[in-house]
Amino acid sequence: MRLLHRNELDFIGLDIRTINLSKRYFESGAIQLLHIEEVEDPYGVYHDVSAVLEVHGHLNECSFRINDYMEIENEQCDCPWGSYGICAHIGAVIHMISLMTFDAFPYHYQKTTSTLQKYLLDKEEKRKEAELLRQKMIMKIRKNESRKMIDQFQRSYQERLNFIVKKESYHLIPNFIFDEDRLLIGFQIAQNKPYIIKNLYTFIDNLDNHETVRYGKFLEVYHDINSFDELSKKWIELIKTEHRPQTSLYYTRMYEGYYDSNRYLKIDNENVHKFFDLFKDEKEIDLTFLEEEFTYPIKISENEYSYIISKQDSLDLIEGEDAYYLISYDQIVRYPVENYSNLKEFISAISLEPLYVDKDDFTSFEHYVLSPNKKYLDIKDERKKKHVSVFIPKSFKVYGDLFDDDTVVFHAVGIDVNQEVEIIKNDHFQPSLQSDLIKTILENEADYIEEHKAYFNLDRPETFELILEGTKILSQYCEVFVSEELKKLGKSTKYNLHVGVSFENDLLEVNLESEDFDVNEVDAILKAYHKKKKYFRLKSGLMIHLESNELDELDSFMQEYDLKSKDFHDGKLVMDNYRALSLDKRLDQMNFIKITKDDSLSQYIKGFENMSNQVEIDDQYNDVLRPYQKVGTRWLLTLYSYNLNGILADEMGLGKTLQVIAMLDSIRDKNKTSLVVCPASLIYNWEDEIAKFSKTLNCISITGAKAKRTLGIQNYRDYDLLITSYDYLRRDVDLYQDHEFECIILDEAQNIKNQKTKNSQFVKRLKANHRIALSGTPIENSLAELWSIFDFLMPGYLYSYHYFKQEYEIPITLDEDEKTTKRLRNLVNPFILRRTKKEVLKELPDKVDHKYMLEFSVSEKKLYLANLAMVNKEMQAKMKEVHFDRIAILAMLTKLRQICCDARLVYDNIKEPSTKINATISLIKTLTENNKKILLFSAFTSLLDLVSNQLDKEQISYYMLTGSTNKEERRKLVNNFNEDDTRVFLISLKAGGTGLNLTSAEAVIHIDPWWNLSAQNQATDRAHRIGQNANVQVYRMIMKDSIEEKILKMQERKANLADSFVEGNDGSLSKMSKEEILDLFKR
Repeated sequence: MRLLHRNELDFIGLDIRTINLSKRYFESGAIQLLHIEEVEDPYGVYHDVSAVLEVHGHLNECSFRINDYMEIENEQCDCPWGSYGICAHIGAVIHMISLMTFDAFPYHYQKTTSTLQKYLLDKEEKRKEAELLRQKMIMKIRKNESRKMIDQFQRSYQERLNFIVKKESYHLIPNFIFDEDRLLIGFQIAQNKPYIIKNLYTFIDNLDNHETVRYGKFLEVYHDINSFDELSKKWIELIKTEHRPQTSLYYTRMYEGYYDSNRYLKIDNENVHKFFDLFKDEKEIDLTFLEEEFTYPIKISENEYSYIISKQDSLDLIEGEDAYYLISYDQIVRYPVENYSNLKEFISAISLEPLYVDKDDFTSFEHYVLSPNKKYLDIKDERKKKHVSVFIPKSFKVYGDLFDDDTVVFHAVGIDVNQEVEIIKNDHFQPSLQSDLIKTILENEADYIEEHKAYFNLDRPETFELILEGTKILSQYCEVFVSEELKKLGKSTKYNLHVGVSFENDLLEVNLESEDFDVNEVDAILKAYHKKKKYFRLKSGLMIHLESNELDELDSFMQEYDLKSKDFHDGKLVMDNYRALSLDKRLDQMNFIKITKDDSLSQYIKGFENMSNQVEIDDQYNDVLRPYQKVGTRWLLTLYSYNLNGILADEMGLGKTLQVIAMLDSIRDKNKTSLVVCPASLIYNWEDEIAKFSKTLNCISITGAKAKRTLGIQNYRDYDLLITSYDYLRRDVDLYQDHEFECIILDEAQNIKNQKTKNSQFVKRLKANHRIALSGTPIENSLAELWSIFDFLMPGYLYSYHYFKQEYEIPITLDEDEKTTKRLRNLVNPFILRRTKKEVLKELPDKVDHKYMLEFSVSEKKLYLANLAMVNKEMQAKMKEVHFDRIAILAMLTKLRQICCDARLVYDNIKEPSTKINATISLIKTLTENNKKILLFSAFTSLLDLVSNQLDKEQISYYMLTGSTNKEERRKLVNNFNEDDTRVFLISLKAGGTGLNLTSAEAVIHIDPWWNLSAQNQATDRAHRIGQNANVQVYRMIMKDSIEEKILKMQERKANLADSFVEGNDGSLSKMSKEEILDLFKR
């Protein structure tokens, strides 16, 4: 990077003499030392420069700063001209920096001259001398400070020592000033003769700092809390916490004078409670502390429209935190009050002015305001016609019972001596808090009321709330009596449920029993439970409580497995064998229901867990499979042995195809035919892998014309394995309906993730004894995709989609329900095997090469063959020449290669993307869904343009690097790709095949095979190099039966042959014989 513009010296406004002198200093090598530091702060990034120059044997030191706008600031030089701005020394350094670029900081340059060394040594010596002098000065100052501290602490220590020896004790004498609703307290300090404390704030400060202060001629006090007697300590505590120093004066109404607020402690509504609690038991204070019952005198009078409530006497009450206080000359009285806040509000309302209440509102006023506070009010009633309550209950009783028709009845009475009155629906008594509470709970919730009784239907949840909670609340305010039948409804029922599980004939049998009721009533019990009813009456007449841990657990179990209570017949239920593994774990989680597992189930589970170590893999794979692949193959064979199905979900590149081939060879039988369904681009990959690894599997690809495909399907028993694509399956699905396969393998099973697509629907119509799904991404967007794959593997295992969505998908995705997540995990885990590259990295090679063999569409093949025939004719003629034109041959080869990639590179009238581009985009999507970054190389920049158009349509982010990309942009693109989330880097092979470090990529795609295999490998090494922590997958996109496939075979047969086809190579094409060149153009 540059810090200054080139030739910056000519543009910063220096005079011509300084510019020339600066350049001369630079050119003569005057700069002996240059140091640059990069500094970053919230305002930006800048660079501090320091330098030493030698001119005519004299050394000068200078410094300056370069800000992030490439401007010079803070320049300094120790030469005579340094104080006038930029001198020639600074100019020489600026000129040097403007000619340089920097890779990293700090930057340091230094010559090794004796003059510079001597200068630096002298400078360091002076620095050390100055530092030593500074340290001496600091030490002298600190010594003086320590001496002062010793003197101060010595005096304080001596004063404390004298106090302890003399055992002197001081006491505070309070002086009270009574002022209506407050009390002022001044203090004197005394040992023998008392002296006034003029400032309480200063007094407390002296105590905190242990000061010695003289109060008068005969009293010098060492201020320490232990210097005071116990009563004085209490006064000090009160002063510390409650004294509020002010600059104002207290004015007393009673004495009509002003008092210094710093001299007096004020006792008022904020601290009266603390003052009272602290000193109420002290006998030495000239103040009496009393606690009395509170009575406040009020008067009720009237005019024509209103009743008037007013106070009778004027009392200077202090409103404390939870009580009233009254202070007089020699005493302070506390009046504790219940419901203090309401009473305080009422008294405050009438303390200044009378309260007027409309006569129509007085009954409510009396009920809600006067009655609750009646014990504290001395009421003088001067009304002409006084309101008299009919009856005033002193206590209350509530009675409850249960009728045979499942109705609960309550009634309540108010009692005074020998008289009772009904409370429900009766207003002929004096209301109270208790009566209002009874009426609120019983009247408001009743289904109906008849003859002062409240009736409740047991079908309503509110009735049980009343029985369980309402009666508890009522019992705090009155006596509650309920019948034994009603009491039972408030107690939980013991169900004594027992579940037994056995395994027979590949089916699970679940047996439900109970010691207390007929299990055939389970359906009715659970229906009542789901309706949120609180009880259920059995056929025997027994009433059972539906709030039960056992019932909760049974319902949870049945919901989890989508079981219906009506499915139980005499307590028995049959389930499919694939439920065994999850059911075994689920039963272990039961806490309240008694569980019994039959030996048959335990043996089945134990056998499944141990089977993977016992199954035999075909001998031919012992030296082929890696250890983790053997584990995967055994897992597949174990599922097969137990008539179970599953997903092999290994990360891409770990050899899922090979593991399936090994499994198929291990179960091979002349009467067993299996079927692989895969994307069209992988059909020939399966062929190649089988040809490469299996010595025995006889397979056929169901591709090509309709008649050919029909014949292959009809003769399916002649083969061990059929291979077809999802697209061909959609066309041929009816031809498969009468055939039953031993095993169906779905490769890239995410192709059926949408249950509504034809792919999904047609695949699920196929018949097979065993099913396997291969997918590195069984879940890409939603749990519905996992459900669809399992619906193919084991229909019904994850229940109907509606049930699955309600019970699993919504709680997990929307509510992030951990419990439901764990339940689903327990269901699917036994049937999914997934390993990642990081887990088995030691088992993998550094690079894994994949050939994607693709087939032309019908129209593409016609076009390719037509051009091949034309080129072949021209080639035959060229080859007859003694010195054939190799440039012309290269042009013919390039045209065929371009048609293999995309005919639009040659013909303008073609609009649709080619098979190769579609397959490449599909591969890119799969890789990006697996969070892989991809490098895509091509020899044709025009092909990169076509790929980029498709990436735009798919909304996949990418960068592109070609020969027209300048160096700065090239560097920026590489850094961005390694650091940001862009997934694809399109690179022309010639421009980006070397010199790039792109270790963030884990996949490399060669969309067109390059003549030079070494150049192609160099391109791959942009990702596969030092710094790469992950396995690199390399994909070569090859059109079957084309010049590309012939090039590939030639590369495999003769590794150095690729060098012969490098464009621009001087004569390398001549290394190929005529026969080899002609072979490239044969069909």
